[in-house]
Amino acid sequence: MEIQSNIGVVMLLVLLAGAVAVLAWADNKSLWRILKAFASLTLQMIVVGGGAWVVYHYNSIWISGLWLVAMLTLATGWCMMEGRLKQRNMMLPVAGAVVGSTMLTGGLLMWCLSSRAMVPVVGVLLYYLTTAVVQMMQTYASSLRHTTAHRAYLTANGATRLETLMPSVKRALRASVMAQIKQMAQPLVVAMPTLFCGMLLGGAQPLGAVAVTLLLMAAAFVASVVATLLFLTLAERFSSLGK
Repeated sequence: MEIQSNIGVVMLLVLLAGAVAVLAWADNKSLWRILKAFASLTLQMIVVGGGAWVVYHYNSIWISGLWLVAMLTLATGWCMMEGRLKQRNMMLPVAGAVVGSTMLTGGLLMWCLSSRAMVPVVGVLLYYLTTAVVQMMQTYASSLRHTTAHRAYLTANGATRLETLMPSVKRALRASVMAQIKQMAQPLVVAMPTLFCGMLLGGAQPLGAVAVTLLLMAAAFVASVVATLLFLTLAERFSSLGK
């Protein structure tokens, strides 16, 4: 979809400047936070948009692979930064969770759709997945800290390590999918899925857009559960979390 009216764009920018002026008059602190957010969004869109343009323009499996590796690396780094876990050797569990769940569910979606859909599909999956992984890690680490005495009591009474960890595992699983469940439960007239709107703007048929959106939401849900299981398994084996 292309911009049809430059006058409309100018009018929107004028209104934006007016809204910024009102906010500057009301609250300077909020204004700077919003300007920083706009600047960050613009920079990220330029980087991601430039990468997507290269992928679509050259249509090479090697370039697509490099783009995928870059996105997975950035997503892993973001989860590490936002998770703020102090335990040692957490890179492998986080990377395994992000990469494994994305490759599994993203690969299945590519099988259902088309290889040209890789950019938006991986983008949507990583959007939901990074949020789920961060919340899951924080919940699991917090649960382990607050159940140390209870786990010691269970161990003293003959419980296995898996049995002592199970309450924290269940909390982590719940946390990983709760954000998606809340979003799914919202009325569509209140919070229309971004991908659905994007496909309509791109000229897709409404029913086709609905089908793709539902497939992606299902894949994101599965990816969150798979990422949680991978993280917990790898963290138990290769990190000091909970030990």
